[in-house]
This record gives sequence, structure tokens and C-alpha cells, in this order.
Amino acid sequence: MTWSQRLLRAASLRHFLLAWLLGGLWLTVALITLWHGVATFVQVAQAQDERLGVALSQVVQAAAQGEGLASAPPIAEPLSYRVSTMKGEWLAGDRALAAYPWRSALPDSGLPRLYITQWGRAPMRAAAALRHVPGSAAGEGVVVQVVEPLRERVALWQELPKTLLGWVYGAAAAMTLVIWSGVAMASRWLERARQALDSPQVDAAAYDGPAELRPAVERMHGLHRRQREWVGQQRRFLADASHQLRTPMSVLRTQLQSAIAGDVPASEVLPQMLHTVDRATGMANQLLSLTKLEQIKRAGELKPVELRAVARDAVMELAPLIAAKRLDFALEGEALWAPADALMLGELLRNLLANAIHHTPPAGRLGVLLRAYARTTELVVWDEGQGLDDALRPRLFQAFTAAKGGVGLGLSICRQIADAMGATMELYNRVEDGRVIGVDAVVTWGQGP
Repeated sequence: MTWSQRLLRAASLRHFLLAWLLGGLWLTVALITLWHGVATFVQVAQAQDERLGVALSQVVQAAAQGEGLASAPPIAEPLSYRVSTMKGEWLAGDRALAAYPWRSALPDSGLPRLYITQWGRAPMRAAAALRHVPGSAAGEGVVVQVVEPLRERVALWQELPKTLLGWVYGAAAAMTLVIWSGVAMASRWLERARQALDSPQVDAAAYDGPAELRPAVERMHGLHRRQREWVGQQRRFLADASHQLRTPMSVLRTQLQSAIAGDVPASEVLPQMLHTVDRATGMANQLLSLTKLEQIKRAGELKPVELRAVARDAVMELAPLIAAKRLDFALEGEALWAPADALMLGELLRNLLANAIHHTPPAGRLGVLLRAYARTTELVVWDEGQGLDDALRPRLFQAFTAAKGGVGLGLSICRQIADAMGATMELYNRVEDGRVIGVDAVVTWGQGP
């Protein structure tokens, strides 16, 4: 886990914003304080060193204007001085001040040397220089020392809050209030968004939280709406399915009771029972197809599939039914590709072909046609059936609505499969010379210009 991931693992967005913004603000204030303190300390230290150099010159000048070293007056507090020979012997000033220990290293130019010493128990900042003053031996220089308490350097901390840092801390305190109030307002906005997400029954148009979260709220409300619709559809479907399955089961029970009682000969009742079982099995298989279809919708991943290969496999599976009715079958068109799921596309084709085989008269013709034009790909299953009844057409794709001999789920499943693959499916009567000669089931991918 990277440092940014650890940083962003905040338990609360409010706490994170407060810590990030206020931490950055007061870190900046601390850096300003440190920078100002260091700059002021350096400035005061330089001023003290310059003051010590001036005091050296004042001692020498006072001695030159008087009658020698003995006449040099005391300098202003808290400064103090000492004049010594090159051997360290006291000549003037404060005897308690220790003589400069590195007298031989002082330059003849008279430039002062700065150092730290101790006077009594107090640390002192001192300056020492080699000078020639009246009253000293001819040609012999003397060592002049000037000291000032080192505490004068840190006295700036008593004045620091009264200068720059006064308004810096005041501005930081004001910004703290602004940040805190802003984060509090943002928290209330987020609370509105949370309430909107927790109340999917409320219209998303009434949402008054942050605009950046509106798409998420609208999407969540749409998801809840689709989920409610899907649950309602599933409940209605299960109710209808239970009703439809109850019928063949009741019929099968009646047939079994008749067979057991001997009311109907076994040679007559067994084929009827087989037909009832086949009908119930077909409905169960189609219900399983709907379950697979929901999995495809939720996965949302489609890959290009060769339509001709899928159509050939479906035809081979239903070849016994085609042969039983002596139908003339044709698979026409070039190899085309379309986004689909091979298994569910095969289910769609088997349903359409089974429907076409059922409605085509014996020795009739049917087939599958693949064609493409512009940006459109079409798969057509055609037959020579009796055509569609105009009264039944609006309900053909509704579950448990079927023409004679069907179980009422095939066309509904076919359309749902087409929708899941991003295609459309329609049924058309094929008309020639003013009369219906068959039906075309057309599955279309894409749209033309």
C-alpha cells in the first residue's frame, strides 16, 4: 500500500478535510514563525556584534581624549570592558573580567575577534582587539575587551508576538474559523446526499446536495427503480409460471389416475402423458433460459460471434424435426459477425426455428438468411406458415401468450435475448400477390444511416 493510499484511508471525510486543511494552515504558520524567529535572531546577533565593535572604539577614543587608560570612563550598561597588556595584566576597566586568552593571535590591523565567555555565572558575548592607546608603553599595544550579556540575544522572543507574528496568528485563527465552518457546511451537504441515497423512493429532482454527487444519486435512484421494476416483473413471471406449470401437472395427475384405475387403456394414455411431460419440460427449459439471460444482462460483456456458425449448429440440432416433416431447408448469406453470446444466440435461433418448423406445413420450405447493408446486420428466419393474426400480433412477445400449440415463452425469450445483445427482433408477414405466404422473424444489429 502506497503512502497516498494510507493517507486517504480516512474514517470520515469531515475529519480528513479538517486535518488536511487546518494541518496545512498551521504548518505554514509554524514555518513563518520559525523563519521570522531565525531571521530576527540573526539580525539581533549582528546588531550585538556591531555594538560590541563600536564599544571597543569608544573605549579607545575616550582614553585618547583623556589622560590615558586610567581616565577612560565606564561604558553604558549592560556593556562592560577591560584593558590588558599583552601579558594579560590588568590596566583598566573591570578586574573581574578574565583576560583574552589568545592575545598573540589578534591581528595588528585592530579588527576585533568575537567569542563567547563567562563573567560570573552569566554567559557573555565579547569582542577583543589589539589597540594602541595613550598611557600604554611606547610601541606596545594593549588588548581591549568589551562584553555584553548573551541573554540580550534572546530578548527578541518577548517582542516577537507583538510584531509580525501578531497578525499572522490572528489571520490563522480567522482562517481556522472559515475552514471549520466550510467543512461543517460541506458535511451537511454530504448528509443530504446520504439521505437522498437512503431514500430511493424520493424523486432525484428534489435532491439539493452537492452538484458533484447528483450523477451518483440519479444513477442510484435509477438502479433502485430498475431493481423494483425487475423484482415486480419476476414476481409476475413466477406467478404466471406457477399457474402455467400447475396446468400440465394437474393434467398429468388426472392421466395417471385414469391409467391406475384402468378407465383408459395404457396404449392410449401413455402417449398423452408423454406429450404432457414434454410440454412441462419445454416450459422448464425456457425458464432456465430466462435465468441464463439475466446472467448475461448483468455481465454486460459481449464478443463478436460468427452468425453463420451458430445458425449451422442450431439447424443441425433441429435436423430430425426438419426431416420428420420433409421440409426443404436453406441456409443463405455470407459469414457475418455481430456482438452476441454464442449460447444465448443459439437458444434464440432454436426457438425461432422450432416455431417455424411447427407452423410450416409438411413438405414446405423454410430457411435462415444472413445479410448486411450499410451499418446493419440482419439474421432472418423465414417459413411458409399461415402468417400472423392481427389480433394476436400485439401480444406475441408477452410471456405465456402463444398461438395454438405453443407454451407461451419462446418469442418472449427471443426478444429478451435480442435486447440483451443490443439487437432488435420483429415478426413480419411475407406477402406476395396480395396474400400471406409466410412469416419472417428478423433480428437486427445496428442501424442504417
